[in-house]
Amino acid sequence: MAHEPIRIRFLGDISFNDEYVSVLESGHNPFSGLSEVLTGADLVVGNLECLAQGKAENLEKKPRLKTTLKALDALRHLNLGLVSLATNHYYDNLEEGFERTIGKLRDCGIATIGAAQNPLDAQRPFIWEGKQRKVGFLNYVHSDTNPNVPEEARVYANEFDMKKIVQQIKELKDRTDHMVVLLHWGGKCDYGYFPHKEQIAQAKAMIEAGADAVVGHHTHTFQASMRHKGKPIFFSLGNFCFADIHSDNGIVKVRNSGRKSAVLELTFMPGASIEEKRFGFRINGTDLNVAPSVVNEFARWTGLFWLVRTIPGLYAIYYYLLRRWEPVHFHAQLHETTLLRVGIRKFKRIFGLA
Repeated sequence: MAHEPIRIRFLGDISFNDEYVSVLESGHNPFSGLSEVLTGADLVVGNLECLAQGKAENLEKKPRLKTTLKALDALRHLNLGLVSLATNHYYDNLEEGFERTIGKLRDCGIATIGAAQNPLDAQRPFIWEGKQRKVGFLNYVHSDTNPNVPEEARVYANEFDMKKIVQQIKELKDRTDHMVVLLHWGGKCDYGYFPHKEQIAQAKAMIEAGADAVVGHHTHTFQASMRHKGKPIFFSLGNFCFADIHSDNGIVKVRNSGRKSAVLELTFMPGASIEEKRFGFRINGTDLNVAPSVVNEFARWTGLFWLVRTIPGLYAIYYYLLRRWEPVHFHAQLHETTLLRVGIRKFKRIFGLA
């Protein structure tokens, strides 16, 4: 008998921080606009960026994210079956916050991967079983995302190490029919639409080791994607939901580029093929609304990505523009102006005309 397709949907960074706390505790469901997208899959996988607060915080981490147990109840709206926890914020609220979060996830019937209070448990894969097949998941956090976790911490994350990753992929491949690697990485290209060049080689190595798909998070932008040996690589899914972070040092705003994303669907077909689909949406305030047009925008970035990694010298230009121009875009957003007006003001200041 032929196997049925397995449909898995992936969400980007889920953070019920700051404004989301009051919205979710009030009983409002800001995800109702995506209700059809969040149902109908065999498994929904998300990256939980924000954990419950405790009595203390990790003072080495700035900015810190925190939410409440009552707000985390809203995870039920997302129909999640699995969340990855190997992120740069897994220790923001110390052991107490981690324990409270794990308890809530257990109450919601949501499995976890990537971080635990035992280092061996943090490295343990998750295996989903259904339709007479097994899908294995591994989860890692890269040091370039700056977790800033003290040595004495009694919570552990599965840290990014290529030698270990390749070994664990090969081991899990022997036990499963399909294999997905979930990564929190890309700190060198935050808010960029392309990954860092080294990530391309690393993702390819994971596919060659036996992974059937690589799905990343962290950059706050839905980055360009590619395929290697017919297997999909999504470097970052951007934000699923994320609010401005209020801290002692002021407000860390979510950029406009972080307010558009997509739910990724990977369908593992009876043969070796994997089909992919994107469900675009925008974050308006705290509400998520379907926006098919952003899928076309992401497709254009993927087309440009092919040029950037093919034509010599274009990647260097990309890095330069990301460092120089992305902050200018953000400055224009903060001040509700245009790039042209920012340029005119800078010209006037340089020549003493302001």
